[in-house]
Amino acid sequence: MAFRKHTKVFTVFSFLRLKGPDIKWYQWIYPTILSIMILGGYFLLGDWVQVPSKPNLIGDINSLMGVLVGFYIAALAAVSSFTNENLDTIMKGRPPKLTAKRNGAITEETLTRRRFLAIIFGYCAALSIILYVLGVLFVQVSWSFPPGFPPERIIELLRGAAWLGYIWGLSSLLIVTLLSLHYLVERMHRA
Repeated sequence: MAFRKHTKVFTVFSFLRLKGPDIKWYQWIYPTILSIMILGGYFLLGDWVQVPSKPNLIGDINSLMGVLVGFYIAALAAVSSFTNENLDTIMKGRPPKLTAKRNGAITEETLTRRRFLAIIFGYCAALSIILYVLGVLFVQVSWSFPPGFPPERIIELLRGAAWLGYIWGLSSLLIVTLLSLHYLVERMHRA
């Protein structure tokens, strides 16, 4: 349990721990479906779809990530400090819940609008920073191994897993951003 106090940096991933009837679709199912569609489309239509320069494509994505990081952090600050009584009420309908272990006891928090938006924007900010760093690594770092070590198959599997993680992260960021925009555009005004 001493390790638990060192896990504060993972608080930004609380979005993935939310429980509710519909939230798992936005956490896991939609991003996975979108990732499969993107990767499947790329492999099935590989002869028709040409990506002339993957580093340029990732560089363009990184340009967007640089802007999004600032947007998400500003949105998080705005949601956290904006004075509006409606933000501090429990969400209507079937609100998501966050389960946490504090002082040895398991607590279940039914989310307010403010807490929900803070969790979403914190997740998006962290994910966009991670994707930015991964994008820089993909573009700037090349690996050179001694011949035959590790086996070529392992290198290909690791490369595929890295791309799958990167595409899934982009898909998750897109889906959760759309969820947060829906909530800000539609749900916030229906207190």
